[in-house]
Amino acid sequence: MLAKKIKDIKFRKFFKKEELKNKVSSFLFINQLNKKNMSLNLIKTSVFLKKKNTYKANIVRRCIINNRNRGSLKHFNISRILLRDMFLFGVVPGYKKAVW
Repeated sequence: MLAKKIKDIKFRKFFKKEELKNKVSSFLFINQLNKKNMSLNLIKTSVFLKKKNTYKANIVRRCIINNRNRGSLKHFNISRILLRDMFLFGVVPGYKKAVW
């Protein structure tokens, strides 16, 4: 379980770095197209930069407390089980257990 968390953290760092490279290369390419004097070398290097397969869908959303990958809620970044316990003990204000 710890290995999966480490792998996920590495992939997040890799994705962030590659996304920044892609944005910079596209900015340079568009910037050079807008200029009157285009340097062909810069355009060639920015177009033919190797883009690795980085997809945002590969990032796994995990609970920040107990590292559970299933049922983690996006708004709280914790698992549903932990959130339920927090509601029961009154840690999260404004929520209480429904009683019929």
